[in-house]
Amino acid sequence: MPGEDASEDKDKSIQHIAAISFGVICIVIGIPLWWKTTEVYRVSLPYSEIAELSNSKFQFTVDIDVLNLETSWTDKDLTDLSKLLKANLDDRKLGTIFPKYRVTVRQAEKKQTSDANSFKTLTELDEYFHGEDSTINKYLIVLLPHNNAVVNVPSVGNYRAVFLPVRNGDLSPVSAKITGVLHNVLVREDTLMKSFQNSLGAREPKDKESMRSLHYHQGYDLLFTLVNPQPDILNVDWSIKEAIAAYLNPLATQLSDYISLDTKSQMIFFTGLRRKPKKDSEGSGYYYEEKDLPHTINPLEAKLGSHASNNPMLNFIVYVPSRDQSPLHIVDKNGKTVKTNSFLSPQWGGIVIQNLPSPPPNSSLPVDAEVDMKTVMEVFLTQLRLLMDFSIQEVKDVKVREVENLVIREWELDNWLRKKCTENLATSISTLQSLTALLEGISNIVIQDDIGQQVENAVTGIKEAQRYLTSGQISRAFTQSRKALASSEKAFFDPSLLELLYFPEDQKFAIYIPLFLPIGLPILGSLFKAYKWIKSKRKQKLKTD
Repeated sequence: MPGEDASEDKDKSIQHIAAISFGVICIVIGIPLWWKTTEVYRVSLPYSEIAELSNSKFQFTVDIDVLNLETSWTDKDLTDLSKLLKANLDDRKLGTIFPKYRVTVRQAEKKQTSDANSFKTLTELDEYFHGEDSTINKYLIVLLPHNNAVVNVPSVGNYRAVFLPVRNGDLSPVSAKITGVLHNVLVREDTLMKSFQNSLGAREPKDKESMRSLHYHQGYDLLFTLVNPQPDILNVDWSIKEAIAAYLNPLATQLSDYISLDTKSQMIFFTGLRRKPKKDSEGSGYYYEEKDLPHTINPLEAKLGSHASNNPMLNFIVYVPSRDQSPLHIVDKNGKTVKTNSFLSPQWGGIVIQNLPSPPPNSSLPVDAEVDMKTVMEVFLTQLRLLMDFSIQEVKDVKVREVENLVIREWELDNWLRKKCTENLATSISTLQSLTALLEGISNIVIQDDIGQQVENAVTGIKEAQRYLTSGQISRAFTQSRKALASSEKAFFDPSLLELLYFPEDQKFAIYIPLFLPIGLPILGSLFKAYKWIKSKRKQKLKTD
């Protein structure tokens, strides 16, 4: 009947319109809403800036002040020397990191010349010119007459002064000597470049310095241990508190602006070296060869106690041999006895074997004995310098003043700051690039706001350190590089990156298909029927027209 057909068409029309409306709501509103609410939160990171860091050039500036005390040199000689120095020093292509030298050459005052001629030792000269200028990263090159009574070869002081004997008119040799001292002693450009490339991740051949020394850390824990295997025979006193105050505190004061040193001490009894030493040919003592030394550390290390700190631990051990192994010595690969009777373990610490006199016959035990702390601490300080990368490269025909009261020379500290700054920058860049490669490769890892902030801080610190290096302010550059290193490592090792990790795509399908498939199929079927209904209605309308 016509009325029933019209009613049926109206019902179908309502059904199809409802299906279309429901489908449109699901597709237009539901899917975007679901997509947005299940989206992984990822804060925006400066990917392009981080990528550019690996291609950026790092220039460090060094100030050179040449002071002439050779009275026969004219102003023209000084001008020519300045030109020669600038030409020689600028002709260095080190790649990613390269130096820039700012050179000034001037004539000394008459009083300086007369005072310098009155000194009899290098120490007096060095102390006198220490008051001339002690600015970080600025070096004074003092040109002395060749017939002076103190310096006959290029000599480096404990502060920031170098003393060179010169002759009248010898401009080229003087320029070459100054360049050699700067390149090989005060700045050590090749070592800087190699350490920078190693920290950046390049597969450069490792040298002894990089394998022996620790990477930079804001603090180090130093543990001094006296090992006495027979306390019932020898009652050993080692005055460690006074020794630390006298020998180590000056070093801690020198480095207080850059790193912290936390010292502890302990005594271990009834523990010896499990490796049995060899008896010498004369039968009067015992010795360890170089190949035996690594095997002596493991038994001792197990007795040193746990280390509850984020700082690296350096161990310094005084070992008193037992009566049946005394005197005990260390021999090198050539069979010669090591004078210090000590050895160094790279990135771990050092051991000194202290032979004490055996108790006299019929004496009351235990017998009091005392460790020679002056000798022991001098060895430990030398080992600590090597472990913290304060080593000196020996250069032929260049004399370096004995360190004396200073544990670290001022120019050594400059060199260390420069080197650790570039290492920190290279490590920070490498860490940031590894982090961005991980986050770009896995698109559904959550990136929290604090990670983004740490990355921003690291990038800013690297750029600020680069700016300070260029201007010659290596202390400030080091501080910024330290901040950049801390921020980059904090971002890379942030626990939120691994807390929930991420859902791989197959797991997403496994979760959402059972949820949406039972709902989606009826909706798609209804939309398909509505589409066919609309299509049939259009055909009917065309026939009617």
